[in-house]
Amino acid sequence: MRKYVAVACLTTLASVAIATPVVAAELSNGSGQSCPEGSVGTYHFVNNQTGGAAAGTLTASFSDGTVWVVGADKVLQNTQHFIVESEGALVSASTNLPGRLVLSDFSCGDVKKD
Repeated sequence: MRKYVAVACLTTLASVAIATPVVAAELSNGSGQSCPEGSVGTYHFVNNQTGGAAAGTLTASFSDGTVWVVGADKVLQNTQHFIVESEGALVSASTNLPGRLVLSDFSCGDVKKD
């Protein structure tokens, strides 16, 4: 009887683990970063603790109404890096990956004139 209960418990745990969807990583630091008018911000996001996931995508929203969906710039064993440029202030960002998403670096540069 004990073996039957143990097998039933393990089967249930395995089913729950398989059926549980991966939770997307939401930006855990930063928001509102912006550059002075006439310049563009470069945002470097890092998604840590991905568990070796395949290349993911980042969605970043800005105050000027732009929404960027970009693929990973660099994929390492347990981290993925994303680069986004925008003239608006950062409102939110998330990935379709597990782990923890952070804004690693932010800098301002001049807007290029054509």
